[in-house]
Amino acid sequence: GQNISGIFAGDEVMKGSLASYTFEHMEIASYKMLIAAAGEVGDSETQSACKENLREEEAMADWLENRLGTVTSEFLRRDERDSDTAKR
Repeated sequence: GQNISGIFAGDEVMKGSLASYTFEHMEIASYKMLIAAAGEVGDSETQSACKENLREEEAMADWLENRLGTVTSEFLRRDERDSDTAKR
C-alpha cells in the first residue's frame, strides 16, 4: 500500500504542475485587471492586446487543468511502482 510519507518524496512533477496552474491563474487575473484599467483610461490598443493575451492564458490554464488528473494518476502509479521495487 501507499504510505503517506511516500507521497511527498520526489513529487517535483506534482509541485511543478500546481505551480504552473497557479501561475496561469495569476496571469489571467492580471490581464483582467489590465483590461479594466485600459478601458477606464480609453486605451483600446492596450485593452485589445491584453484581451488577446488573456485568451492565450485561459487556453493554457484549460490545457493544464485537463491534464491534472492524468499527471496525478501517473505520479501515484509511478510512486507505487518505485515503492514496490524498493521493498524487494
